[in-house]
Amino acid sequence: MEWDFPDSSRAISFVRQLLVVIVTTIGLTACGYVRDHHIDGPYRLVAIDSFDETDVCYELPHDACIGRVPATVYAVGFDTKYLVIARHPSGQHSTSQYYYLIRALDGPLIDPSVSVRGPFDAATFKDESQRLGLPGFTYKLSD
Repeated sequence: MEWDFPDSSRAISFVRQLLVVIVTTIGLTACGYVRDHHIDGPYRLVAIDSFDETDVCYELPHDACIGRVPATVYAVGFDTKYLVIARHPSGQHSTSQYYYLIRALDGPLIDPSVSVRGPFDAATFKDESQRLGLPGFTYKLSD
C-alpha cells in the first residue's frame, strides 16, 4: 500500500497519530483504567492510573483511544455537532480552560488541531457558546 501525503507535515502528523495509537494500546492493555466513561459516539473520558489524568479521547478498535483534550477534564457535554469540555490544566483546580470539538471535522486519524478549538477562558467560551449554540455541560466529574 502506498500513502500519498501532499507535504511532509501531513506525513509527520500521520506518523505521530499512529505512534499515539500504538503507545496508548500498549498502555491500556498493561494497566486498565481507573475511569472509563462513554460520552457519545467514539468519545470517552478515560484515566489510566489516576483521576487527575482524566482526558477526552477518540475510541479506536481494540480498546485504543487517541487523545483529544488532555487532563484534567472535569466536565463534558455534547450534541450532534459538538462536544464541550472543561478542564483544569495540569490539575490546577483554581484554573479552568474550555474547549469545544467539532464532530464533523473529527475522525480516527485526524490531528486534534483540526477538530478541537481552545483553550478558552470562561468569558471567551461563553461568547463562543452563544455564537455557535454550543451544548451545556451535562456530565460533571465528582472526583
